[in-house]
Amino acid sequence: MRIIRRILDGIVASAMAILLSAMVAVLAWQVFSRYVLNAPSTFSEEFLRFGVIWLSLLGAAFSTGRGTHMAIDLLTEMAHGRTKAALMALVPVSFIIFSVLVLIIGGMRGVNIAAHQTSPVLGVPMGLIYASLPVSGVLMLIYSLLNLVDLMTGKRSLPDTIDRAVTAGD
Repeated sequence: MRIIRRILDGIVASAMAILLSAMVAVLAWQVFSRYVLNAPSTFSEEFLRFGVIWLSLLGAAFSTGRGTHMAIDLLTEMAHGRTKAALMALVPVSFIIFSVLVLIIGGMRGVNIAAHQTSPVLGVPMGLIYASLPVSGVLMLIYSLLNLVDLMTGKRSLPDTIDRAVTAGD
């Protein structure tokens, strides 16, 4: 399980790093072309918009895998024993249900609807943009299953205090 998680983390983190680097380069070009060349770039705004969609959904899947997603853990912190274990298992189970019903099934419907459309400036099939939903849904599903197995086998609990504080913005 640890190897699968490590490989998946590497792939998702690398994809996000590449995408973020490309977005920074395109944003720099947009600023340069607008203010130095006095000829605003036409493709950059649409590229950045699509990049933010993909980056945010990949980031949501990545944070699901790390257990650093936003959560209200008041009841979990107050509970003990089996009740605490059940509440901790409720989070990955909820993510599994959400990722299957909303992101994978609903996302595939969106991909099918948008498959015949293209973006106005880049000419990219909109199905590729909507594909961010089922892709992130599959990643969340895998991560949630890994988290659930780790909770059941006792190999993982809540993220450490530093990860939780960083997520909360403290």
